[in-house]
Amino acid sequence: MFTETVYEDEQFIELEYQQQELRSVKFYDCTFTKCDFSETVFTDCKFSGCVFENCNMNMIRMTDCEFTDAQFTNSKLVGLNWTEASWPKLARKGMLRFEQCVLSHSTFIGLSLQNGLIKNCLAKDVDFREADLSKADMSYTDFSESLFGNTNLMGADFRHAVNYSIDPGSNRISKAKFMMPEATSLLYSMDIQIVEE
Repeated sequence: MFTETVYEDEQFIELEYQQQELRSVKFYDCTFTKCDFSETVFTDCKFSGCVFENCNMNMIRMTDCEFTDAQFTNSKLVGLNWTEASWPKLARKGMLRFEQCVLSHSTFIGLSLQNGLIKNCLAKDVDFREADLSKADMSYTDFSESLFGNTNLMGADFRHAVNYSIDPGSNRISKAKFMMPEATSLLYSMDIQIVEE
C-alpha cells in the first residue's frame, strides 16, 4: 500500500491498514481521512504538517517516529504511549493538536507539549506526569482519572474542562485558567475543610 519512502501533499481516504507494520516512511503535509490504522506498528516514520480526520489509531505503536505540527480531529487514539516516539531536544510549540478526540489510557509522561491543543476530548486515565503543558489549550476536555504530577500547567486553559484532579502543591499552575464549580477540585488535595454557612 505504501510503496514510496516519502509522500508529500497526498490525501489518503478510507485506508484499511490495521495490524500492519510500516517502517521508515516520511509524510509531509499529508491528510488522512477516515483511515483505520488500529494496532499498526509505525517504526522510524515521520509525520510533518499532517492532518488526521475521523481516523482510528487505537493501540498503535510509534517507535522512534517523529511528529511535528500534527493535527488530529475527531479521531480515536486510545492506549497510545507517546513517549515511544522520537522528540526533539528543543521542543517546538504546538507539535501535537487534538480536537474532539478520544485519548484515553494514553501516556504523555515527561513530554514537552507547550502551546499544544487537547480540546473537547475524552482523556480518561491519561498520564501527564512530568509533562510540560504550559500555555496549552485543554478546554472542554474530560480528564477523568488522569494523572498530573510535577506537570507544568502554567498559563494552560482549563475552562469548561471537567473531572480533573490537580494538586496545586505538586504541579505548576500559575496563570492557568479554571472555571467554577470545577475549580473547587483544586482545594480537595489541601488539608482544609470547606464549609457552607
